[in-house]
Amino acid sequence: MCSGRLVLKVEGENLNKFLNMLIFNKILLKLYSKQDNTIIIGISTKDFKKVTKIAKRTMCKISILEKNGMYFYLKELTLWKVITVGVCIFILIVFNQFIFDIAILNHGSADILLDEKIKEKLYQYNIKPFMLKNKIDEKILERKLLADLGDLMWVNVKKEGARLFVEYVKREKAEVENKKGQIFAASSGVIKRIILKSGNLLVKEGDTVVCGQLLVDNKVTSKDGIEYYEDANAQIEAITFYTIPADFTIPLYQKEYISKATVPYIKVGNYEIKLKNIVTKNENCDKIKIKEYKLSPLAIWVGVYEIKRYKLKRFVPTLAQIKEKVKRECDQKFMSLTKNKKILNVLSVRTYIKMIKQKGEIRKIECQRNYECLEEIGIKK
Repeated sequence: MCSGRLVLKVEGENLNKFLNMLIFNKILLKLYSKQDNTIIIGISTKDFKKVTKIAKRTMCKISILEKNGMYFYLKELTLWKVITVGVCIFILIVFNQFIFDIAILNHGSADILLDEKIKEKLYQYNIKPFMLKNKIDEKILERKLLADLGDLMWVNVKKEGARLFVEYVKREKAEVENKKGQIFAASSGVIKRIILKSGNLLVKEGDTVVCGQLLVDNKVTSKDGIEYYEDANAQIEAITFYTIPADFTIPLYQKEYISKATVPYIKVGNYEIKLKNIVTKNENCDKIKIKEYKLSPLAIWVGVYEIKRYKLKRFVPTLAQIKEKVKRECDQKFMSLTKNKKILNVLSVRTYIKMIKQKGEIRKIECQRNYECLEEIGIKK
């Protein structure tokens, strides 16, 4: 495939014998010209050695006139040329994997404040310049922006070359009327299922809605064009998203209890009398009140303290324990946040953990958990 072509000038007295031997040895050639004692032929480089042997046997002289083909081009390439071309190709491939700029495009009147809000949200989602393209999911990003920014009516995210384009259409502001019999969205999300029983449905499955958006109106138009009002009734389920942060600072020391004892006491008014003193001044102790009784009708109380002695030892938790703790804290915050909402199912949970070191040791863990839920979002007002 990479073999080249040679144009040879052959001189000698036995040129006919030379040509016959070439044909006998099945050497393909092209005869350009022939004179009395000189011929010019073209052969493949792979047959050159055979041709030179035949030339010696027939007492002919060979000289190379031209060298053509990829073989000779590759031979002329130096190592540095190959390295330079390889490095350039590698750089182009690597740079094509990154996003170097984010462009915000508004289809409508310019709104610099909304552009800044979108950039701020992208920063919160860790969408920044110089990040890998394959870490950006356009569809998920569109749903998040629509869910988190109520000013957006339509969003399109696309990657072109080294740029990320975010196109949007601004939502027309309108006061949501708080009329009885209407159903509004209690949370932002993407509608998954609708069961309409009565009312005028304003959305469909697959639509992205924001918190407070009117979903089912009580104003209905019949087939005859007659308008009337009826109490809206519908079950609307949607995919909703919640982002919960938490952090945990690792203490340097922890308590290790070594002994405990009980101490009775008597309290008269605000003055307390311990029946025995078992704690020295320099001891580390925790004092816990176990029981206390009032001797009626006098202002006298009797009770018992539990004294627990401890020593401080260096706190060396496992990373798995810390991660489990911050995850549990995020779950508790999520349960508290959604206790008044109708969460039907938690579809997926994604956890992002960042470890902060001080003097080479992990001293703080920051956690962020993203919950994707199936939620009944319809609320009647």
